[in-house]
Amino acid sequence: AWFRELPKGVLDSLTPEQVMQANTEEDCLQLVRLLPSTEAALLDWAINLMADVVQEEHINKMNARNVAMVFAPNMTQ
Repeated sequence: AWFRELPKGVLDSLTPEQVMQANTEEDCLQLVRLLPSTEAALLDWAINLMADVVQEEHINKMNARNVAMVFAPNMTQ
């Protein structure tokens, strides 16, 4: 819910095409460099949080796919 209350989505400064065409780690790094610094920092924080959640999959049943399904819709407005 917190992400939905932001004035704009973390990835809103990128086009859907840019995001969909980012297939490699280097492509993703290039996109992050295009983000305003505030959004880049927030994305970094969110990715670290997601990684922490996935590390506890044996307890919380949240694998990378499940975490992505929860977070992805909240990255844009």
